[in-house]
Parts: sequence; C-alpha cells; structure tokens
Amino acid sequence: MKRRIGVLVGLIVAGIALPTVVAAQPGDGEAWVMPRTFWGEPDLQGLWTSATLTPLERPEQQADVDSLTNEEAAALEQRSAANRAANDGKSAPGSVGGYNQVWLDAGTQITGSRRTSLIVEPPEGVIPWVAGAEAVSDRERARYGVGPFESYTDPDTGERCITDGLPNMVPLQPYNMNMQILQTPEQVVMLHEMYHELRVIPLDGRPLTGIAQWTGEARGHWDGDTLVVETNNFVDKPNAYWSAPWRKARSTLRLVERFTRVGPQSIDYTFTLEDPVVFTQPWTASAPMTTDQASRGVTSGQIWEYACHEGNHAMINVLSGARTAEIRAGGE
Repeated sequence: MKRRIGVLVGLIVAGIALPTVVAAQPGDGEAWVMPRTFWGEPDLQGLWTSATLTPLERPEQQADVDSLTNEEAAALEQRSAANRAANDGKSAPGSVGGYNQVWLDAGTQITGSRRTSLIVEPPEGVIPWVAGAEAVSDRERARYGVGPFESYTDPDTGERCITDGLPNMVPLQPYNMNMQILQTPEQVVMLHEMYHELRVIPLDGRPLTGIAQWTGEARGHWDGDTLVVETNNFVDKPNAYWSAPWRKARSTLRLVERFTRVGPQSIDYTFTLEDPVVFTQPWTASAPMTTDQASRGVTSGQIWEYACHEGNHAMINVLSGARTAEIRAGGE
C-alpha cells in the first residue's frame, strides 16, 4: 500500500448502500460465528491480503517435502529477512537499479499450513504443463527487463500497466498485495491494489456477454457459504508478454475461484485453472487471505491509488535507451 495518495474507489460505492454488519468475535469459551450481511449471505467484506513467502510451485530441492516443520519455517523466514537486509538498495553495475525496502512490501511469513507450495493439486505442487509449454513460458519470462524492446508492445503486460492477469490474489508481487471486497445482494466487487484492477461480479445468474477481456468475464454464485466465481471469455493476445505466463489471457482459459470465510480475519481462498492448450489437467492452489496484514509482515491501512503509468516516462525511456544501445552497437 506504499504508493502515492489518491482517491479511494468511491466510484463503486457511490450508489451502493453497504450493510452495517458487526462480525461476531470469539471470546473466552465462545465459538466463532459466521458474520452475515443483512440479507443473509456470508460477509466477505474487508481489506484482505494473501502476501506470503510460500511459493506458488514447490522448489526442486523440496520435491519430496509437502510441508515444513516449525523450525524449518522459522529458518526460512529468518533467511529471507537477512537477504532483504543484505541486498537492500543494491543494484548490479550498469543497472538503473530498482526499489529498496522503503517501497517494497512483500510478505515475510509462510502460510499457516507450512506447505512448500501454494499448489495443492496435483500433489507434486508444480504446474502440469503440456509438452513444450514450460519452455515457451521460460523464454517469455526471460525477456523481463532484457527485451528486445522494438516497440511499446515488447515490455510485458505489467510493465505496460495493463495487468499481470488473474488470479490476482496470488502473492507474486513484491508490493501491493491487498484487495478490498464489497458486497450487495446482486454483486460482489473486488478492487485489487496492483494496477487498481476492479472486478464487478454479478450474482444474479445473467448470461455471459461473450465480450473477450484481458481479465475475462466473471459470474458468481453461492455454494452454501462459499462464494464461487467462474471466469471465462479471456481475450486472445498471442503477441503480448507476461511476467507469469501461466496466467496469460487465452480464449481457452477458465478460472474458478472459491472464497470461504473461516474465521474473524480469515478467508480460505482457492483457485483452479483449466486450459487444455497449455496444462495437462486442471490445477488448484490455495492462497489463504487475512485482514491481519501485520501477521503476514506487510503494511496495514487503506488502499491508495496505484499510479502505474507515472506519465509513461518508463516506456519512453526504455524505448529510447534501446535505440541508443543500437546506435552505439552500430558504431563499434
């Protein structure tokens, strides 16, 4: 949330009367009671984060380990803190540098399950790529910050301030891992801090429009006390580059998310991705969400404006730098 102050999204709440619901808090000897909106649905509203040190995929060196001991988890968190301190603000010679820890706000704790990956299915904890798809993904990721930069389409979609794709509650970002949820009887509204991405999810059973979009077209429904959000109609952008190509928008992609309130400050969040073009099977990850940002080692407070483009100076400078490098190479 450490970005410049702007206007909080009154845009979506201006015409929405939010329910005034007080969540039942457990006291001594009391069981937690599911908070509900005044129309009776589970109350998911709040400012949530899924920031964590737990990686999406299980590291190769832990291929046979599905969870860490308490001691191993503590050691991992200590090593991560030491690495951040040792490398804070340091950049390679010739590099333009990057943010230091004043600006970064990544999670510093692993999830409570102590799993070695957020992926829970398949049990190996890795993305089940079809043959050749992982190599394509690796080549696309290798372009990050390197190029070539022939035109404005060459930086990845995040650098272009478009999107990093769904699901956006996967803790891949080094900052801005917060999402605000608002509810009405007919809609759920989700505002993610990174890129200020806004999702207005109908719950009234309306059909899909069929209009393809970068982040697809979402429809939600309640399955008992679980909010299920299904997203289809992702746009095909085969020439766009993504920092995390597994969530690249494709017309064959289908995303199913599940949000279940499980405690005063907790949501059990899972997502399943299906795409037979790049995955051998649907795969599922669990990224628990909390309103207790401090427990994940990130900043608490409201969401501020995320001014990603910043006058688009970065795009101009990237392209002009690439042209300068070409001129210098031609003179050698």
